[in-house]
Amino acid sequence: MPLAAAVEVTTDVAPVFNTGGGTSDARFISLYCPVAEFGLTSQTIHQVDERVRIDDVLLFSRVYLATLTGFLPKKRGNR
Repeated sequence: MPLAAAVEVTTDVAPVFNTGGGTSDARFISLYCPVAEFGLTSQTIHQVDERVRIDDVLLFSRVYLATLTGFLPKKRGNR
């Protein structure tokens, strides 16, 4: 399953396609190839005592799992 689909299926939120953030090289790399920026967000990112909610980490891991299992071959028959 592509990452965008996994985000939407897992979170019920349509992803935003944007590499305009000021701290990522993706804005440059996207000129040459497709990129995906995906990570946790928090009001305390890059601050003293940076932290994220455990529920956000668990949701993040479910999105990753949906993405990765989409790459696995589908079972066929009883072989």
